[in-house]
Amino acid sequence: MTNRGKIRSSTPYVISLSDSEATTHDLVGGKGANLAQLVAAGVPVPEGFCVTTHVFRELIDDEQTRELIDEISELDLEDSAAVSDKGAALRHRIEELNISTEIREEIESALSKIGNGSEITYAVRSSATAEDLPDASFAGQQETSLNVQGVEDIVDSIRSCMASLFTDRAIAYRTKNQIPHDDVALAVVVQRMINPEVSGILFTADPMTGNRYTTTIEAGLGLGEAFVSGEATTDSIRVDTQTEEILDYEIGDQQIAIYPHPESGTETIELPLSKRTTRVLTDEQVRTLVAVGKEISNLFESPQDIEWCLEDGEVYVVQSRPITSLFPVPSPGPKDDQLHVYVSLGHAQAFAEAMPPLVRDIWMAYTQTTFEEFGFGSDTQWAAEAGGRVYMDVTKLLQIRALQDLLPKQLAATSEPMGAALEDIVHRRGNEFFTKRSATEKLAAIPGLATAAWTGTKTSRPLLIAMASGFLGAFIGTPAPPESEEAKWKAWGMNIATQVRAPDNLAERSHAIFNLLDEAIKFPSTGPLLAAITAGIWLEQRFPNNAEDVSAIERGFPHELVTRINLGLGDLADIARDNPAVADALQRDASLEELKSVEGGENFIAALDKYLDEFGHRATGEIDISRPRWSEDPSGLLATVRANLEYGEKEEHREHIRELESEASEAAKRLEELADHGVLGSVRKRLIRQLIRTYRGYIQTREYPKQGSAYMFASWRDTLCDVGEQFVSEGKLADPDDVWFLRKEELFAALEGGSIDVNVKDRRAEFERYASMDAPPVLTSEGEAPSGHIKRTDVPDGALVGTGVSGGIVEGVARVVRDPAEETFKKGEILIAPSSDPGWTPLFLNAAGMVVEVGGQMSHGALVAREYGLPAVVSVPEATRRIETGQRVRVNGTDGFVELLK
Repeated sequence: MTNRGKIRSSTPYVISLSDSEATTHDLVGGKGANLAQLVAAGVPVPEGFCVTTHVFRELIDDEQTRELIDEISELDLEDSAAVSDKGAALRHRIEELNISTEIREEIESALSKIGNGSEITYAVRSSATAEDLPDASFAGQQETSLNVQGVEDIVDSIRSCMASLFTDRAIAYRTKNQIPHDDVALAVVVQRMINPEVSGILFTADPMTGNRYTTTIEAGLGLGEAFVSGEATTDSIRVDTQTEEILDYEIGDQQIAIYPHPESGTETIELPLSKRTTRVLTDEQVRTLVAVGKEISNLFESPQDIEWCLEDGEVYVVQSRPITSLFPVPSPGPKDDQLHVYVSLGHAQAFAEAMPPLVRDIWMAYTQTTFEEFGFGSDTQWAAEAGGRVYMDVTKLLQIRALQDLLPKQLAATSEPMGAALEDIVHRRGNEFFTKRSATEKLAAIPGLATAAWTGTKTSRPLLIAMASGFLGAFIGTPAPPESEEAKWKAWGMNIATQVRAPDNLAERSHAIFNLLDEAIKFPSTGPLLAAITAGIWLEQRFPNNAEDVSAIERGFPHELVTRINLGLGDLADIARDNPAVADALQRDASLEELKSVEGGENFIAALDKYLDEFGHRATGEIDISRPRWSEDPSGLLATVRANLEYGEKEEHREHIRELESEASEAAKRLEELADHGVLGSVRKRLIRQLIRTYRGYIQTREYPKQGSAYMFASWRDTLCDVGEQFVSEGKLADPDDVWFLRKEELFAALEGGSIDVNVKDRRAEFERYASMDAPPVLTSEGEAPSGHIKRTDVPDGALVGTGVSGGIVEGVARVVRDPAEETFKKGEILIAPSSDPGWTPLFLNAAGMVVEVGGQMSHGALVAREYGLPAVVSVPEATRRIETGQRVRVNGTDGFVELLK
């Protein structure tokens, strides 16, 4: 009791919303603190007070209640019955606890300052400390009581609010957001009850599109509870926040309304027909609400979700919280006042996952250097970041009218949703790319093309040459041996890697990562790959009714890089089969040291080392250089070997490739024969033979650029891992991996002897929040994410729609894999993955089909799936969340959809 008295001396039980201390989050919870800030800023808020978290902590400060909270903390969310039972027991316990006379007296005193407590009615609303936060709103998790009258009823409502901190939903929400139950507390807001003619919700940014310059309003008659619960339909209004132009006003068919009951509580009233078809807000009221919304979003410096009501024509705000679902806007933002459009670097690489800050800095610098080297000028910020991803500013490209049609089509080959989203924004707002631009400025947007591309840069000229040689090579070229192309790209990548590693000290090595980016974009000629792509397109166009034969010639390449990655793993499995002790150790998930010690283990480890010498610099999600390379952590590879041992047969992997080669040869003969008719039949036959030879000869080069680049990525990673180790030894960081959460400038300052004043924990939390978001493929400077949804009508109800990239239909059990190093994938399962860069290749060895959240026809996963004959659908939004491991699915790679089966 002595302790509690000390707390009481500095912590109030009850505090007015107009008190400066009421903005303290830990004292009055999220809702109360936000309301107090609104009151302080002069925003009209119904007068009231907060019963503070001190009352809650004192109320539950007994052994039995604490034991119940501890029991809830240990529950498994999947045991819904236990969650329900324990939650109900705890709520009942809190509702039965006694609120002291002292607290009751302070509540009664606060009520008397508002008016006669027996005549005025009040709204009693929960305000948790883990509520209305920038990254977790906890909307609707706790109790609200409306139209409450009299001290006793208000006290009962306060107690019910406090008990509602432990509703089933609140328990689950906190658990999923990793917020300990004993870390939160609950305050209660008590305000004069408003008797509104109209109420609703106002979003200061469009929650559907993310546009920060569109205000959306939901408005209806009576109390807002009817709309929140879904019992009534509201009017829906969209307003241009800058111009106050009402873009849309859709009248809702509101059949009922909820009003305060004359005695207490609420009542539901059926509305007459005349009120169902009439606007509930005038234009003036809409603009008044927009102005209030702007004031509040400026106050909190973030888009807000605002609950409001109109009483006697006056606007009252009863709640404001951040809109937590919005994807962040690109940063740094544009320097002009024009609309800017950005495309995701990650989507273009079939890797749309979040990356830590230092990795983003590298790719932003890389993107900036690339645009500058291609002649587009250094006066523009070509790269930005949003939601842990890197975006490229393509606004100046879209200012060239010819590219407004061409660019979306080109990007669609990499990501159909990206092409669709870009086409959508160009169609709706293309004219805005030309506003306030003189003829000179428009002309300045063209560098990188025509004469400027030829005479102005040393980088774009080879690209034009490669495009020309690729086109000609498709028809008259003789494919060079794949080994020579591979050697060329390997030499390029290793040359840069050697230069990065050359300096004696880590500061110089770190600077080399950024200083050599201009070298990193001087690729060897991509003419052979472009020739293969050109040949493939011509064959598809020439034989639209023979898709199966065209697909067959895209398969069976024993010397192709990805195939070699998989064949090597199959060979390792065969070595284990020949050595039962090794196979047994692998099945037990033995360590490499244990493997080496068993009979035949040294041979297996020697073969694994040889494999890693060739491919160990690769990784899953390898453009995120914070991720370990295979040579550092081969566990994912060994998991594939284990699955092959369990479900495969000796030599099966090589026999499969031989069968695909044979099928390709037979398909080629059939296509040649189809062309051999008429007077020019023999000429057409030779042309088709040339195109097939070009395709099959050159398509094997497609992975060499990534193989060469991966040497460079590995050198970047090695350098920064060494920096992390050094910073730990110097006491600047607690963990070597913390280095990835520094920014470029912080890294160099620390390398030059400075200290590191960074809250790594907060940055990790922000990264995790970004990682949980689905990144849009296209984003505007206004925060709008244009629709990238692939629209089709010829799909079964409930099917997930994407881009079909490898034909065929397969049905099987889904296996959701987010990290191949941590998942065991069984032969014959359907792979459900967030991305499909080369690091995912080992899983293709055992997959029966594939569903990926990102990618397009020319993405890595699509090419490999076609080569292996796996039905595959890519660009399926939220596939890893909407499909569960163990669920049966049917993948239609021909028509591009996935059915979820019972």
